[in-house]
Amino acid sequence: MKILVQISRFIVGILFIISGFVKAVDPIGFGYKLEEYFAADVFDIQFLHDLALPQATFFSLFEIILGVLLLLGIFRKFTTWSLLVLIVFFTFLTFYSAYFNKVTDCGCFGDALKLEPWESFWKDIFLLVLIIILFIGQKYIQPLFKNNKISYAITLIALLGFGWVSYTGITKLPLIDFRAYAIGKSISEGMKSAEELGKEPPKFEVIYTLKNSQTGETVKITDEQYLSDSKWYEQGTPWELQGELTESRMVSAGYTPPILDFVLDCEEGDLTDFYLEHEKVVFFVTPFTEKVTSEEVQKLNQLYEKLTAQGVEVVALTNGDIENLESPHCYMDQVILKTIIRSNPGVVVLSKGTVINKFHNNPLPTAEEVLKSFN
Repeated sequence: MKILVQISRFIVGILFIISGFVKAVDPIGFGYKLEEYFAADVFDIQFLHDLALPQATFFSLFEIILGVLLLLGIFRKFTTWSLLVLIVFFTFLTFYSAYFNKVTDCGCFGDALKLEPWESFWKDIFLLVLIIILFIGQKYIQPLFKNNKISYAITLIALLGFGWVSYTGITKLPLIDFRAYAIGKSISEGMKSAEELGKEPPKFEVIYTLKNSQTGETVKITDEQYLSDSKWYEQGTPWELQGELTESRMVSAGYTPPILDFVLDCEEGDLTDFYLEHEKVVFFVTPFTEKVTSEEVQKLNQLYEKLTAQGVEVVALTNGDIENLESPHCYMDQVILKTIIRSNPGVVVLSKGTVINKFHNNPLPTAEEVLKSFN
């Protein structure tokens, strides 16, 4: 039992620190994920929805500290109880998401590692087993250092250090960007399909539910089985297709492009290729148009005038109109805008479809700073 506890202690401690860290790097992104859980079509908890960012910051840091405490072997009862409560809660969330297909990515490891709903659930089951072992055998969790002051100091340093990481992710840009729009990433390449890259695409099958009108028997068959036997659909057949019960199931994951639905819907039409092929492009990315201040609009207008004078193509990517903004507008889905940059507004610099720089609105960059990105 003692050895089992030590193995569990190491695995759980490391995983909680890693999981907390990738979320602490980007608390705004984790906050968006929590908003999905609190939305009307999932749990419908509006007051928590409005507090998503503080919760995201707290939970990410709490995960890290629990991992640190476990590895250091201090505050055993508090740590094991907290771990048990958290993992039971997370297991419920991932099961609910997987069974009802509500939130397709739990956000367990932020944007660093995407897990399918059932993968997330079984990951939590694995951790639940290990944490139960820790809970039962907590007497075998001994302090790593004889002098507890060393452990307290390490814990405080971890809290302050990772707290600074989270603060930076909120007030500036994340220190590490795990998304497909990170600096150095090509949006054009990220949009290519599996066929274009010579890879296997995901494979799906449709599951039909049919009911026999004479006997009341119901069966579930795949679309291939349905089409291969005319008894299911021939005229006069007693088998009736229950359309509302039709479902789709993934057979093999295959390759899915990291960037989907990146389309610039402009007054002139779809200008996606135009901007991705141009050598010097700047996007004013604004997911929440209603939150843009008049001062920010004034600064963006100044940027627009100075950059266009230097031959830079400038366009505002928004999900709505921004009053008094002089630059051209192209419309885009808000989810994509929130993914591109964690700032409102944010400035993204591209060259031939590759992201070469990003700027937060705290503060917005000068034209000179943006132009340096092209050198």
